[in-house]
Amino acid sequence: MAKQKTKFAVLGLLSWKPMSGYDIKKLVDVGLSHFWNENYGQIYPTLESLVKEGLATRKEDRTSSKRKRFVYTITRKGQQVFRDWLAEPTGSPIVRNELQLKFFLSCSLPTTESVRLIKEYQSQQQLVLDDHRRSEKVLREAVRDGLFPKELDELLRITSQKQTRQSRSKQCKIFLLTLRHGIRAIEARLEWCAEVLKSLGK
Repeated sequence: MAKQKTKFAVLGLLSWKPMSGYDIKKLVDVGLSHFWNENYGQIYPTLESLVKEGLATRKEDRTSSKRKRFVYTITRKGQQVFRDWLAEPTGSPIVRNELQLKFFLSCSLPTTESVRLIKEYQSQQQLVLDDHRRSEKVLREAVRDGLFPKELDELLRITSQKQTRQSRSKQCKIFLLTLRHGIRAIEARLEWCAEVLKSLGK
């Protein structure tokens, strides 16, 4: 099942523009890492599988003087498969939260151990939230003023061949709204941490 998700993630990224495996990994790391992760061990076999299924084509990039580089382009069939997947109902997220597992299992230990776990988690989540809010500020400025800092400009260049100020602004708005989902989720986790600490403090 995880392989299928990787397949559609890669297809979706290729629907933006032709890319190499390196381009896809860079895009995932820069733009998707707060909600989705893929590694090279997943990306390259998936690309080869897409070519075999006729969902993408592979062509050597001869414009680069560096090591051999292949660029993958989604086919018409691939576009249709991707759109069909988008139209399907989205499954419920599969949650594997190590902190919640540890906290649940700490019920037989001294309360101090449970408190320690939550305080560590609280600190970790606060750092992630601070980082997300910095990204949020950059994206809001890009949507409002058309200001594209180097990292964001690089991301937008990866995702589109033809760019206008309007299309870039739309992309940034989608990126911002996706990031807002992550921010709201972390804010809820921090509220839960405060609730837990208050309850265990009694």
